[in-house]
This record gives sequence, C-alpha cells and structure tokens, in this order.
Amino acid sequence: MAEPSTQTDPTPAEPTTPPAADPTPSSAAPVDTQKVASEAQSELLKSLGFDNRDDLQSLVDAHNKEVAANQTELEAKSGELDKATTKLSKAESERDNALAQVAALKQGVDSDHLNDALALAKADLAGKVNGVKTIDDALAGVLERNPSFKGEQGATGTAVANQNLGGGTPIAVPDLSKISYEEAAKLKLEHPDTYKQAVAKLSN
Repeated sequence: MAEPSTQTDPTPAEPTTPPAADPTPSSAAPVDTQKVASEAQSELLKSLGFDNRDDLQSLVDAHNKEVAANQTELEAKSGELDKATTKLSKAESERDNALAQVAALKQGVDSDHLNDALALAKADLAGKVNGVKTIDDALAGVLERNPSFKGEQGATGTAVANQNLGGGTPIAVPDLSKISYEEAAKLKLEHPDTYKQAVAKLSN
C-alpha cells in the first residue's frame, strides 16, 4: 500500500514595497531678489545712457531747477504785463476824459457844470440813449435836456406853460433854461421852428 505523499504549502511571497521616497528632496536655491532688482536697474540705466543712479538724479534735479526758474520768470513777466496793462488803461481813460472835456467846452458847457454834463453824457453813451454813438452826440442830448449847463441865464424869453404848447396861434419863444424837459420835448415835437429859435437864443 502506497504511502500518502506529503505536500508542503509553498512559502508565501513577501510583499514587495516600493522604495521609500527621499524624505529630504532637493529644492531650488533661493532667489536673491535684491540682486535681481539691482541688476535690472543697472541695465535700465545703461539703456538710458547713465552709468549709475546718481547721474540720472543729477539730470532730474537740473531739469527741476530749470522748470522752477522758468516759472519764476514767467510769473515776473506776467506781473510786468499786468502793470503795463493797468497803466495803459489809465492813460486811455485820462485821454478819453480829456477829449470829452474838450468836446463839452466846444459845445458851450460852463466849467461849473462840466462834471455833471460829462457824467450824464457818458451814461447816455454807455446806454446808447436815443442811439448816440459819440460823446459829441451824447453831450448835445444832455445840453438839450439841460440848457442851463451852458451857464447862460437868458435875460429875455417867456417860460412856456403846458397850455401854450397845444394852440395853433403863434407862441412866444421860450427860455429853455426855465422850462422842464417834458415841456421842451413837447415844444420840439409840436413847434419845431419855435424850438429851434429857442435853442438859437439860448446859444447866443
């Protein structure tokens, strides 16, 4: 009788494990940012034509000084221009006033009423009253309204009352210095010939 064979279980294979990773992997060397920035700045300066930062700063400082000097000179010139403009305006004003005085005297304005006549004439001229365009026209209008500015008393003549202006009969030539502006205006409108005679008499 055959003997039973003895079989032995094969020895189980040991599990294979991957090699452990290196606990201290190699890493890149740290970057020196200050050195990189310095090199970049140096390259930029060279591309602009400067050897170092001090050369660039010197140029900037010189430019700023030039700008400041130009600004100071510009302010000085502006001040001189303002003074010259003021002097010119004053001279023109004095000239215009002198011409206005001459025009007033030529039209017979009395020296005692010169300032009043000129003030009214300039106001009329500025407001273009009755379409006046020159000081002569304005003065003529002022004297028409204020004949007493000529300083003539008018020894003869009769003051014109309102009722005298509307009638058809001849009326006396009035003394314009003794009637109101409204009466004079109405006389001029309704009796232009008589008004002319009154103006002529006032001018004599």
